[in-house]
Amino acid sequence: MTNEELDALRVEIDRIDRELVKLISRRTDVAREIGLTKRKDGLKVRDVQRERKVVEKMASLAGSLGADKKLAKEAARLLIADAVAVQKERDELPLEGEKVLVVGGAGRMGGWTCRFMSNRGAKVKVWDPRGKRRGYPNAKALEPAVAEADIVVLASPLGACPEELRAVIAARPKGLVMDLCSIKSHISSIMRMAAADGVLVASIHPMFGPRATSPKGLKVIICDCGSREATARAKGIFGDAGAEIVELYLEEHDRMMAYILGLSHLTALMFGTALRSSGKKASELREMQGTTFARLAELAEEVSGESRRVYRDIQALNPHTKEMAEAAEQALRELREASSSADHLMFTNLMDSTKEHMET
Repeated sequence: MTNEELDALRVEIDRIDRELVKLISRRTDVAREIGLTKRKDGLKVRDVQRERKVVEKMASLAGSLGADKKLAKEAARLLIADAVAVQKERDELPLEGEKVLVVGGAGRMGGWTCRFMSNRGAKVKVWDPRGKRRGYPNAKALEPAVAEADIVVLASPLGACPEELRAVIAARPKGLVMDLCSIKSHISSIMRMAAADGVLVASIHPMFGPRATSPKGLKVIICDCGSREATARAKGIFGDAGAEIVELYLEEHDRMMAYILGLSHLTALMFGTALRSSGKKASELREMQGTTFARLAELAEEVSGESRRVYRDIQALNPHTKEMAEAAEQALRELREASSSADHLMFTNLMDSTKEHMET
């Protein structure tokens, strides 16, 4: 084995180690959230029967993969010990006693918001004309629910946000009002006017979906709508939970999201749609897949399995989608021209300029 081959294997080991550490950290975060839930519900930290099942399941999985069962059991016991330790921590509940109303709480992101706020000690109530959220009291009327809330979080579907935000503002909230919209243009004027009238409003965009257990280590965009007090409070709520806070001008948000969200979704769906048009089953193609295909196929499968309404609204309601789509079409034209040209330097130059831009 040459030194280059050995170095390449060591680089791969380093990459695997990084992934392992990330997964361990993620598992600890989930364990901490479980601990908060147990504490809130008055449950014991230790569940010996569950712990035994975890150890046996890890050993069984290791055996099926040809790995060392004894090593898997030891790893499982260490992970369980870590989970028990973090669940015994008596962290402060920063929102203890505060009343939080989640507008749109029956939806997936609304459910995430209910759990997030509740696990931090808040008394959570839901108002949602589209349905109810099990496990939380559901308000019958919006106005009195807003009036008694210390914090109102708007987690409604994008299309319903303007009307429901106006209704919240009209109910004269006494505390903080935050929206979680992934598009801001259709509510920005409402938020600005509310701030000018003295309402504590801040516009939030968690850059993750409802599967996230905790915002720790994940990005949360916060847009100041004209109320510094509200912005500071929102930063505290998510920052104290370990989120990476990114501040962005409200009017800049949607153009950035046209590329960060819109183009990403469009590219993944284009890849999947092109495969569908090939006449070949995805399973046939996966039998011969390389690493690049595997990554793109996984992304296409993930995106195509998400909420149709949410992903359509992200495209349809963003005023910068046309600009983004035209940029994508231009990029495809340039790639086709470069790949079919007799001048090989065209393709080389295109790849070089792309690489340079991605390193900026």
